[in-house]
Amino acid sequence: MEGQRSLRPGWAVERSFWRAGFGAVAGVDEVGRGPLAGPVVAAAVIIPRTPSGEPPRARWISLLRDSKQLTEAQREMLAERIRAECQWADAGVSPQVVDQINILRASRLAMRRAVDALPARPDALIIDGREVVEGGLEQRCVIDGDALCISVAAASIIAKVARDSMMRDLDALFPGYGLAENKGYATPEHLAALAMSGYSSIHRLSFAPVRQAVRR
Repeated sequence: MEGQRSLRPGWAVERSFWRAGFGAVAGVDEVGRGPLAGPVVAAAVIIPRTPSGEPPRARWISLLRDSKQLTEAQREMLAERIRAECQWADAGVSPQVVDQINILRASRLAMRRAVDALPARPDALIIDGREVVEGGLEQRCVIDGDALCISVAAASIIAKVARDSMMRDLDALFPGYGLAENKGYATPEHLAALAMSGYSSIHRLSFAPVRQAVRR
């Protein structure tokens, strides 16, 4: 698995769809399943092909990686290029909805919302992991898709940059939890803040560490 994650993502899955007659192929990924606070966010990205039907050769595309392999500055730079040159959309699901329907269903909902928000309906989807997006589109789930597929890597970057921005905004509204730094994850500092101050309205009450804070 670690060897897989060190590979540069490629076009193999996209090409298989193109050969089968599918034109616009969107990569789909989500971030924020594990945090104790904040939304789960998904993104969908269609990287346009050249007029000859080949993948584009722009230098920035060769730099695409799973967002976790990149620095914040690299993600921000690549997100800017993706937004300028691709069809893209991101969408979130609130902590309250996460608590109502569970994190797995919330992740699927965020992905569906992102796909539905694309400027044009794609012909097929490549989805990171094992999830399925409702809506009747042809799709393929790829384990470690963010590390293996160019389109999914692009989606992972858009989703990560969007959610990190949201968490910085939430940090200003809900100070004391370190959300700008920990992005809502269960760091020792975040857990200590929960123990001292209790939970806020952007915490996920269905997650055990938050429930424990509620009981105090």
